Amino acid sequence: MLAMRASPAVRRAQGPFVLPARLLLLFASLLAIALGAFNLAHELHAGEVDIIYTVVAGAAVLLWLVSLLLVYKGVRVGAFIAGTIAFIEFGVIVSAHFVSGPAALSAFARHEGLQLASALMGLLPACLLGVMAAIVSWSHPTGYRRRLESLPLLIVGFAGAVLVVLAATDAINRSDLGGANPEDAAFIAAITSAAWLAGALWIARVRRTGAIVIAVGTFNIWYSFITIHLTKGATSVSEIGAKSGTIWAVISVAAPVLAAASFLVALGLLVVPMVRRKPGAVQVGTQPARRGA
Repeated sequence: MLAMRASPAVRRAQGPFVLPARLLLLFASLLAIALGAFNLAHELHAGEVDIIYTVVAGAAVLLWLVSLLLVYKGVRVGAFIAGTIAFIEFGVIVSAHFVSGPAALSAFARHEGLQLASALMGLLPACLLGVMAAIVSWSHPTGYRRRLESLPLLIVGFAGAVLVVLAATDAINRSDLGGANPEDAAFIAAITSAAWLAGALWIARVRRTGAIVIAVGTFNIWYSFITIHLTKGATSVSEIGAKSGTIWAVISVAAPVLAAASFLVALGLLVVPMVRRKPGAVQVGTQPARRGA
């Protein structure tokens, strides 16, 4: 009886990530708030927004922080509020800076500084992860998976996402985007980083789904690097070093290398179970015949 009663509690305590969903929600939300505030200050400086907009944005940030406190107190509506604000922030930033116009990312970064491009690209994954964590926090705020073997993939995914954003920032500065306009290239880099991180988080629970998401996201990174920098007539890594510096050349190489490594691991996680399942299927199929004999 005791074992039966304990079992549901254990199942309820487990969440889909390798860390508690409310902790992920806290980290993603605080990062989004910091990057959003940095962007808002520059928007105000550039005259893109007025004082009224800034006050409203400040009130939204205060509500966001209160919702995080509610999540940690076990109030489910806090997760709904936090996820909704993160989703709205994502839509506002995309519609303002990742489309052609006077506030387009490239023009905004040239006027206010290149670091703003990195902040805006980092803001999108932070908002998307915040939405994902808020959804999970509705039912599993504190539970997490104890399969720590997936933790290295998460660490590599986080490092790779940062490097992708930095590499895209340098590409925007050099106007070397493989024929794409800066806004589209920056948006793809941000979404790819979000997919990489999302897959690395989900793989602790849903291994096949997480591996597929990682494979799709990382494929776009290393394949784009090959087409943009390793094909005939493309900008070589040595040219990146000559134009931007050695550090930026290392970053431009490190991002696809980590992506390729994660891609191969994800591919292995998909293929190896399929290969192992075949001998097992034969044994199961022959077992009834042995019993009948």
